[in-house]
Amino acid sequence: MRYDLSELTLLRCSNCGNDLGGLSTDVIFYCSECGRCWISDERLSPVDIEFLRVGGSDSILLPFWKVDASVTMQDRISRRESSTTGVSGFREFTGREMGLTESDSGSRKVRFIFPAFSTSLVLSTGVRMYRENYLPEKVEHGKRFRVIGGSVGKDDAALLARAVAVGVEVTRTDYLASVDLEIEVHSSSIYAIGCTPDKNVLRINGSEIGILTTAINDCDEILKQDRQFTG
Repeated sequence: MRYDLSELTLLRCSNCGNDLGGLSTDVIFYCSECGRCWISDERLSPVDIEFLRVGGSDSILLPFWKVDASVTMQDRISRRESSTTGVSGFREFTGREMGLTESDSGSRKVRFIFPAFSTSLVLSTGVRMYRENYLPEKVEHGKRFRVIGGSVGKDDAALLARAVAVGVEVTRTDYLASVDLEIEVHSSSIYAIGCTPDKNVLRINGSEIGILTTAINDCDEILKQDRQFTG
């Protein structure tokens, strides 16, 4: 099925009655009149939204999922960089003899932040954002914002949070052999994070993290609609 990304999806804010604009693939809608945010899941449901690193006039606000969850490590096995084991007859070697070490299991509370817009780099972006500090701002009262491009639904966000959790384990400094973890989502909400176009990337304000524009499926339409907003 092909979508015409130039065609806007028009819905109505359940709080103030204002028309909600978005791309034809959007499921997250922000009302620039009253500041409420909505997610379409058979019907419009409210979702919390906070603003971060808004930046100057060159910035655009992109939606990111903020997922607070408990991550339970069922099984995590790491290995040495290399191991040498002499063969002495036919027997099964223990994991430690093969250079494998099993970590202690346990549960911890974690916050994951990753794009709520469609991108081929969503997992690597989420892993890079994992250790950064993102604190909400107190936005100026009455100031109008434009937040579009949110095409990742709530259920998909929970799945992506687990994938990011696995990605975090893979990028640790040890040598991972296998990992088995479970994730329990406690809350999901939207962060509207300021990003600034910088050559061929959209760079998160105050960060070294940049998302390639070619990796964002609807980038041209997002930039086009943002320029048309005159609030």
